[in-house]
Amino acid sequence: MSHYNFRKIRAVLPSKQFVDNVLNKTQRRTPTVIRPGFKIIRIRDFYIRKVRTVQSMIHDKFGQILDDFPDLNSIHPFYSDLLNILYDRDHYKIALGSMSISRNIVDHIAKHYISQIKYGDSLFRCKTLKRAALGRLCTVIRKQKDSLSYLEQVRQHLSRYPSIDPTTRTLIITGYPNVGKSSFMNTITRANVDVQPYPFTTKSLFVGHFDYDFQRWQCLDTPGILDHPLIKRNTIEMQAITALAYIKSTILFFIDISETCGYSIHQQVTLFRSISRLFVGKPIVLVLSKIDLRKPNELSQEERKIIECVWDKELPKETFSDEEENENEKEKEELDEEDDEKDLIIGQENDESLGMALFNRELNWDIDWELKDGFLMASDERVKLVAISSKGEMGIAKVIEQSCDLLKSERVEKKVRSSEMDKNLNRLHVAIPEKRDEFERPPNIPKSILEMREKKKQKGYVKPKKLLSRDLEKQNGGYGKYDIDLRKEWILENEEWKDDIIPEIWEGKNIADFIDPEIERKLDELEKEEEEIIRKMEEADSQEMEVNDLNQTQEKMLDKIREKKMLKILKKNREKTRGRKSIPTNKNTKKSISSLKEHLKDMGLPDLPLKQAKKRHLKTKRGREKLRKGMMKELQDTQKEVKIGQGVVLNKDRSRVRSRSVDPRYKGFKDETQLKLARKIAVKQFEKKKNRYMPKGEGDRSIVTYRPKHLFSGKRGIGSADWR
Repeated sequence: MSHYNFRKIRAVLPSKQFVDNVLNKTQRRTPTVIRPGFKIIRIRDFYIRKVRTVQSMIHDKFGQILDDFPDLNSIHPFYSDLLNILYDRDHYKIALGSMSISRNIVDHIAKHYISQIKYGDSLFRCKTLKRAALGRLCTVIRKQKDSLSYLEQVRQHLSRYPSIDPTTRTLIITGYPNVGKSSFMNTITRANVDVQPYPFTTKSLFVGHFDYDFQRWQCLDTPGILDHPLIKRNTIEMQAITALAYIKSTILFFIDISETCGYSIHQQVTLFRSISRLFVGKPIVLVLSKIDLRKPNELSQEERKIIECVWDKELPKETFSDEEENENEKEKEELDEEDDEKDLIIGQENDESLGMALFNRELNWDIDWELKDGFLMASDERVKLVAISSKGEMGIAKVIEQSCDLLKSERVEKKVRSSEMDKNLNRLHVAIPEKRDEFERPPNIPKSILEMREKKKQKGYVKPKKLLSRDLEKQNGGYGKYDIDLRKEWILENEEWKDDIIPEIWEGKNIADFIDPEIERKLDELEKEEEEIIRKMEEADSQEMEVNDLNQTQEKMLDKIREKKMLKILKKNREKTRGRKSIPTNKNTKKSISSLKEHLKDMGLPDLPLKQAKKRHLKTKRGREKLRKGMMKELQDTQKEVKIGQGVVLNKDRSRVRSRSVDPRYKGFKDETQLKLARKIAVKQFEKKKNRYMPKGEGDRSIVTYRPKHLFSGKRGIGSADWR
């Protein structure tokens, strides 16, 4: 995965939209109502809050831009140089630098005007300072119009650019335009690069991925490169040069031997030699493409010698006409003048430091080229030379194999040479098994496997197809007609018995009754076994007795502990049920008068109060005082001596004992603690209700009257409906 995801960069707003966005958010997030009658402290805070909100939003926006865009000094050199080619490093740094400077200016302006608003003596003065502050802050944004638009264009281009990981296993395809690079890329990866029969179809880097040896590999398709000085190369070519210079990879240099690309083999090899300084320390694979149009055996002796001498200091001269020679001499003079200028490529070295010649011997093109599985290949210890055709996919697999193996071996050697490897090797131990005795233990291969191997060696052997249940179903009429044979899985002494038909009646008796002659005996044994298990379980339960190893004092202590524990439980339950009804009332229970009479009779009390209550209820007029006096007199006379139970006499005095009066402060409560608890609960309930309907502030928008009477009453005139 790439280290940098440029698609996460957030959009950069244009200056006008930037200002509108900041002011609209400020209006929504801050109060909007202020009046001259308010205290001056409140007026100052109102306008200071406006200025601070605008300042913080602009500060955050500029900071977001600086954080999102990559820093050229901290990212990988490949991306740093690529950004320089595409967007100009100086212009990019100036744009980001102006964002940083503007952020500091915004903070300074806001600080200056806030200090002045703190000493404002009226609403008008504070408002004027606020307007001046916001005006200057918006002017800072408008001055960055060009930088903001440039950064937005950079962001849009970066978001469309492919994610390239410069540290992973990579193959880079390079060469002249229209030599078959994009066709090869589309063949080995799932990338969809545009392929056309004219040069410079590919104008930027394209990335594809493929799997080899259970690992993920990255493939880069670069634009075509022409053979001219570095200063004359355009932006399209410089992208390819940057990838070749900074990414550690295997280089696949394509040479079109059919010359349908418009460039001769001599020109293509010359390009290889001119950019060979970029290949230092990297494995190289020379790919001869388009062999479906022209085979390597059809090359002339001069062309073969040019390819063989690709690493030599001097190439064999190419034969030209007189006019072509004059043009080539002029171009050579121009190149000699420009070669004195400095090249900006990292890692310049002489061609001699790159190694020996491509091949230590001259290739015999008629013998060394072998046709195997549709590819042609000639190789040396250091550099591979492969011929391919993307049209028929000839040699594609061999190119991938050779290039990936070269890069893997190179990466492994580099890790072995590193200083950290010495530390790790000391901690590793490779165990090699030793022979313990002289006995030979050959591998035990089953006989069926050996027979199968011998059959496979025979000519015309076809592996027998296993007959599945689905195949049997198709042979016997398909679904609905075919019935599965369940007896084929039976395990019997003789396999032929599976197809025998089992009779139901034999000699007048049901065979099913005689399948197991000892079935009754087995059932009796099972029942006896079950009864024995139940009896043992009952005996074990009866024999279980509680073992008490405590003495008398310990038992007393245990009783006290249990008593205390029970008291704590009761106290806790009492606290839980405090404030609740101890006895639930049932509204549906109704008692008749006859049941009350029987209840009073059982208790030995007269039913006179019940008769008087009934009489009073039936009277139409209310004579409370007279009736109450008569009732009391009769009760006093009858309740002097009342026998209850067995000879027990209750003497009642005429004067009733007065109960203790309740303190009016605790009316309805048991004591002072219960009263305090009730008041506390009441305050909480009141606070909840009050918090639900909090007082509205000056920042809350509210329409007190949706339809004011002075606007919607009376006869409408001819004029406007707007009274203002």
